[in-house]
Amino acid sequence: MSSNIMSSNIPHKTAITRVPIHDLIARRWSPVAFDPQRPVSRAQLIALLEAARWAPSCFGDQPWRYIVWDRFTDAAAWEQAQSCLTPGNQDWAHNPPIQMLSLAGSVFNATGKPNRWAQHDNRRGQ
Repeated sequence: MSSNIMSSNIPHKTAITRVPIHDLIARRWSPVAFDPQRPVSRAQLIALLEAARWAPSCFGDQPWRYIVWDRFTDAAAWEQAQSCLTPGNQDWAHNPPIQMLSLAGSVFNATGKPNRWAQHDNRRGQ
């Protein structure tokens, strides 16, 4: 999927780590060079969401839900989602063909108790 949505001039960077790590992780980077003219196909998007569905979670609860905005199928909604970003994020996020919002449930389905593992990047208390 990534080769279809990112520009062809992708930099090849390797993380400088304190100890050796797996090459796939060391070569991971956050792309900001998206080609605004390349849409993400429905099949690619479904594959991405299916991979997210199978991601590990505590007790197999899969508390995540996703909202997807596609620039090519609903430009007005995509622009509205873009307007919710901070100005700094708007600067680099203006070219991707899709935007996704990840939501996480805060309680376990089975017990109703707090699920502190559901958050992707919880910065509360900092």
